[in-house]
Amino acid sequence: MKKYTLAIILVAAIMIEMVVVVQYYLAQRGLKQELLQKASRDMDQSQRVAAVKAEVETAVRNVKLQVQQVVNAGTPDQFYGIMTRLVKDNPHVVGAGVAFKPDYYKEQGKPDLYSPYAYEEGVEASLEKRKTAKPQMRTTLLPFDYTTREWYMQPMEDGKSLWTEPYMDQGGAHIVMCTYCEVIRNKNNYPVAVFYADVPLEDVSLLADGMYSDISDNGKVILIVQLLGFVLLGFVIWRAASASRRYKEEKVDPEKEELIKEVERLKSLNHHLTDRNQDLAKKLQAKNETTDQHWFG
Repeated sequence: MKKYTLAIILVAAIMIEMVVVVQYYLAQRGLKQELLQKASRDMDQSQRVAAVKAEVETAVRNVKLQVQQVVNAGTPDQFYGIMTRLVKDNPHVVGAGVAFKPDYYKEQGKPDLYSPYAYEEGVEASLEKRKTAKPQMRTTLLPFDYTTREWYMQPMEDGKSLWTEPYMDQGGAHIVMCTYCEVIRNKNNYPVAVFYADVPLEDVSLLADGMYSDISDNGKVILIVQLLGFVLLGFVIWRAASASRRYKEEKVDPEKEELIKEVERLKSLNHHLTDRNQDLAKKLQAKNETTDQHWFG
């Protein structure tokens, strides 16, 4: 039974660590869900929020005219410059793009889905930091199917501008944000794209104030728990190894092992002598029988 002790301890330690990891994941997911729910309730309750939203809407609508001109002129390469200037000139905007309906630029060799996007790399969550920091701009094409997203579908269907619900950005800034959207129309007044700007949640929500520090504090606590778990796992493994080593030292006696080997050697020698004696006895018996026959003759 004792030979399985080390394996049992290791399995138990690994199971404990797995439980801690699952708890970490569930805690993080619960934190994000709670944050999004609270943010959704208070977005329209502040004059400051209203002022920020109005500022973003005005900036987007002003640039929207340039976007429509580029669309009508058929020169899509200019979109990156327009989006980059929008982000640089507006500290509330951390990313901007224009998402076209499928196959709109098919005749120019563009992919089926075409959405040029400019964003600030390593964006700071705090507005004050963004105002003083020099933005590091990047441009790209959206790599996913945006036609199923709310910010694209709803404006294309009803032709109205839209503020999305808060969501966690996974592809760029990795912060909670909202998106403001405007419909782009061609010369025939037909909707062909959605022009959008991403705004950090802190700018448009009172509850977002200090939320990143709270998340950071919770993350530090969870990290400490994780480190303690690894320390505990290492301690258990060390104790198990020590116990196994002591068990071997206690149970394995060198003198006893030598004695066992000597006994085995003597047994083997005894078997050999027994077989030899039996052979001699048979030969002696056979010789006696031969001698008796000659005597009677």
